[in-house]
Amino acid sequence: MYKTIDYPCWEEAWTYADLSEVNEADEMSDRFFDEFSRYPLTKIGGYASYIQSPVISENFQFVMQIASEEKPRFMVGDNGNLYFFRSLVDGEWYMNWECY
Repeated sequence: MYKTIDYPCWEEAWTYADLSEVNEADEMSDRFFDEFSRYPLTKIGGYASYIQSPVISENFQFVMQIASEEKPRFMVGDNGNLYFFRSLVDGEWYMNWECY
Protein backbone atom coordinates (compact mmCIF):
# COMPACT_ATOMS: atom_id res chain seq x y z
CA MET A 1 0.00 0.00 0.00
CA TYR A 2 1.14 3.54 -0.67
CA LYS A 3 1.74 6.21 1.95
CA THR A 4 -0.70 9.09 1.75
CA ILE A 5 2.08 11.65 2.33
CA ASP A 6 3.25 13.08 -0.98
CA TYR A 7 6.68 14.59 -1.74
CA PRO A 8 8.29 16.12 -4.83
CA CYS A 9 10.50 13.96 -7.02
CA TRP A 10 14.30 14.30 -6.92
CA GLU A 11 14.50 16.81 -9.77
CA GLU A 12 11.63 18.93 -8.46
CA ALA A 13 13.00 18.89 -4.90
CA TRP A 14 15.98 20.93 -6.13
CA THR A 15 13.61 23.87 -6.70
CA TYR A 16 12.94 23.88 -2.93
CA ALA A 17 16.40 23.18 -1.52
CA ASP A 18 20.03 22.77 -2.54
CA LEU A 19 20.55 18.99 -2.38
CA SER A 20 24.26 19.02 -3.25
CA GLU A 21 25.27 17.39 0.03
CA VAL A 22 22.60 14.72 -0.35
CA ASN A 23 23.72 14.11 -3.93
CA GLU A 24 27.34 13.58 -2.87
CA ALA A 25 26.64 10.99 -0.15
CA ASP A 26 25.25 7.62 -1.20
CA GLU A 27 23.69 6.97 2.22
CA MET A 28 21.87 10.32 2.22
CA SER A 29 20.76 9.87 -1.39
CA ASP A 30 19.36 6.40 -0.61
CA ARG A 31 17.60 7.82 2.43
CA PHE A 32 15.94 10.53 0.27
CA PHE A 33 14.44 7.91 -2.03
CA ASP A 34 13.42 5.64 0.88
CA GLU A 35 11.77 8.33 3.02
CA PHE A 36 10.29 10.80 0.51
CA SER A 37 7.81 8.79 -1.48
CA ARG A 38 5.34 9.92 -4.11
CA TYR A 39 1.78 8.71 -4.51
CA PRO A 40 1.79 7.21 -8.03
CA LEU A 41 -1.95 6.64 -8.57
CA THR A 42 -4.76 8.98 -9.64
CA LYS A 43 -4.85 12.10 -7.46
CA ILE A 44 -5.79 15.74 -7.32
CA GLY A 45 -3.17 18.14 -5.98
CA GLY A 46 0.06 17.29 -4.27
CA TYR A 47 3.08 16.56 -6.43
CA ALA A 48 3.13 14.80 -9.76
CA SER A 49 4.57 11.30 -9.66
CA TYR A 50 6.58 11.52 -12.85
CA ILE A 51 7.59 8.41 -14.76
CA GLN A 52 10.15 10.09 -17.01
CA SER A 53 11.41 13.63 -16.39
CA PRO A 54 9.39 16.26 -14.57
CA VAL A 55 7.81 19.23 -16.28
CA ILE A 56 9.26 21.94 -14.06
CA SER A 57 8.24 25.53 -14.59
CA GLU A 58 7.21 28.20 -12.15
CA ASN A 59 4.64 29.29 -14.75
CA PHE A 60 2.58 26.10 -14.30
CA GLN A 61 0.73 24.66 -11.34
CA PHE A 62 0.28 20.89 -11.13
CA VAL A 63 -3.43 20.15 -10.71
CA MET A 64 -3.93 16.38 -11.01
CA GLN A 65 -2.76 13.12 -12.49
CA ILE A 66 -4.73 10.23 -13.88
CA ALA A 67 -2.79 7.00 -13.61
CA SER A 68 -3.10 3.66 -15.35
CA GLU A 69 -4.91 1.48 -12.86
CA GLU A 70 -6.21 -2.06 -12.97
CA LYS A 71 -9.43 -1.59 -10.99
CA PRO A 72 -11.06 0.93 -13.40
CA ARG A 73 -9.41 -0.88 -16.34
CA PHE A 74 -7.80 2.33 -17.56
CA MET A 75 -4.43 2.30 -19.33
CA VAL A 76 -2.31 5.14 -20.73
CA GLY A 77 0.28 3.68 -23.10
CA ASP A 78 2.45 1.22 -21.17
CA ASN A 79 1.22 1.84 -17.58
CA GLY A 80 1.52 5.60 -17.99
CA ASN A 81 0.06 8.70 -16.39
CA LEU A 82 -1.72 11.81 -17.64
CA TYR A 83 -0.63 15.04 -15.92
CA PHE A 84 -2.76 18.20 -15.95
CA PHE A 85 -1.37 21.66 -15.29
CA ARG A 86 -2.83 25.18 -15.18
CA SER A 87 -0.82 28.07 -16.55
CA LEU A 88 -0.27 30.81 -14.00
CA VAL A 89 0.35 33.24 -16.88
CA ASP A 90 -2.71 32.83 -19.10
CA GLY A 91 -4.98 30.46 -17.12
CA GLU A 92 -5.00 27.84 -19.90
CA TRP A 93 -4.94 24.10 -19.14
CA TYR A 94 -2.14 21.83 -20.35
CA MET A 95 -1.68 18.08 -20.35
CA ASN A 96 1.44 15.95 -20.48
CA TRP A 97 1.60 12.17 -20.54
CA GLU A 98 4.37 9.69 -19.87
CA CYS A 99 4.65 5.95 -19.87
CA TYR A 100 7.27 3.30 -19.13
